Amino acid sequence: MRTSARPTPAPDRPAAGPGASTRSPVWLTATAVACVLAVIRIAVVAVTPYSTAVGLFDDDAFYYFGVAGHIAAGDGSTFNGLDPTNGYHPLWLLILVPVFSITNGKAALVAVTLVSSVLAIASGRQIDRIGVITGRPVVVTLCAAPLLVVGAAGPSFWYSGMETGLLLLALLWLAATYLRTDGFTAADFGPAAARKVGVLVAIAVLARLDTVFPMAVLAVVAVVSWNRAGKPWLRLGLSMAAVPAAALVAYLVVNQALFHTPLPVSGQAKAIGSSGFNTDTIGQFLTSPVLFGQSTYLDAIGLAVVIGALVARATGGIGLAARFGAVVLAGGVLTVGYYAFTSSWQLWPWYFSSAPLAVALAGPAVVDKWAKWVPARKVAALALVLVVVAAVGANAVRSGKGGVARSAFIEAGPAVAAQIDALAPAGEPIAMGDRAGSVGYHLHRPVVHLEGLVNSAEYLDALKNGTVHHFLATRGVALYARGDNDPGTPDENNPGCVRFTEPQQGGGTKVDIVVCDKDLLLTTPVADGTSYRVWRYEVNLNR
Repeated sequence: MRTSARPTPAPDRPAAGPGASTRSPVWLTATAVACVLAVIRIAVVAVTPYSTAVGLFDDDAFYYFGVAGHIAAGDGSTFNGLDPTNGYHPLWLLILVPVFSITNGKAALVAVTLVSSVLAIASGRQIDRIGVITGRPVVVTLCAAPLLVVGAAGPSFWYSGMETGLLLLALLWLAATYLRTDGFTAADFGPAAARKVGVLVAIAVLARLDTVFPMAVLAVVAVVSWNRAGKPWLRLGLSMAAVPAAALVAYLVVNQALFHTPLPVSGQAKAIGSSGFNTDTIGQFLTSPVLFGQSTYLDAIGLAVVIGALVARATGGIGLAARFGAVVLAGGVLTVGYYAFTSSWQLWPWYFSSAPLAVALAGPAVVDKWAKWVPARKVAALALVLVVVAAVGANAVRSGKGGVARSAFIEAGPAVAAQIDALAPAGEPIAMGDRAGSVGYHLHRPVVHLEGLVNSAEYLDALKNGTVHHFLATRGVALYARGDNDPGTPDENNPGCVRFTEPQQGGGTKVDIVVCDKDLLLTTPVADGTSYRVWRYEVNLNR
């Protein structure tokens, strides 16, 4: 039996009596909004032509799809059928394997969208749980609007085919649990409850491995809270850490056994040759996410909201929500800082989900402090809900027509892959770096990925040791492809030939690929102004 009571939250409207509800009208719930957005996304993927539907997913999602398809076919964890790879976050891949074991082509894209919709709706349900626990359901829906709109349009956290939707669900579920248990300090919060929290932490970390940063911040906050509450912090801490620690150890052991490296090659590839501090990541963080091609500065706004929430010193449920929002954003800042120090690569949209989530969690404390008029909150929440639905609908119509610059090269993937498959020698491997996701997934020949994100530990060793050309020769690479307009650098030793540098991203170790004008086999322009080009790969020119 509990001996301490959670502070009674104030409702969004004056209580009508002892049984007054703190729930929003159905049309003002995040769950309802998420359902509408899911219908829009599913409909767009289902009714648009396949070549347009692929553009609704990020190019990197097709690395996931390709590996999942190979595992489903019994080929093992590989993107190209030649090299084993662990270049992905494990939990999302495990979810995709059953999808690609029973579907392919357009049906697979619809199935992935259905899975993503379940995650989005479940996330909406957790947002509504937070609204009920805090006693501010309307305000929570209002503050969650930015997360919902960028989560279904723009970066499309839930629908890009990447792991971010799964991560958001885990973090929102964890946030609701944090609130329900008075910040893990309720009288009945013991080792058993801590172990259940540990399961959610493990899900979040396996959904995206760099979530160890916000989870480490959460652990520190929890230990301080337990100590202040006079709870056995060491016992609770060990109980909460047991499951995620076991999961991470198992992950590292399996990786070492199967891939001869404990860590994912994607992260290692981005860290090769890094030095100093990559200031570009800070600018990316402050201006992200991008919506309709424009910077929203939502991450910078998130910093202001969290600081405002902490200054407001809210108590009860909204105070706990603000604290968890601060944990999420602090973890996001640490994550970006880690990549700024360890990688010279640019970051992509799925790295910037912490701020919109922090706004959803910490925003209610700010609104509650400075916006007292309840009817105005409902009007604002309704207006934002309509804006969210309109924005996602407009984005769906825009994307459904095809030719959007951000996704044009992804849409071109199936047609370009068919053209490459028709080149001689048929079925022989092709080497490609950037923009290899959609093209590689649709090819019927192996793609040796020059960036190393979905290649093997052996390839990374070859890149570090300057033996990439030997690696390519042993794989029988016959073609080389690019997806840009870089003219290359004239090769002084071979007139009529040029050198290209791979990987294109980052400032780490590079390799030069020499190709000649006479060996150019294919040039396919893309709507974004770039082109896919393919040359014969001559071993004699690349040693």
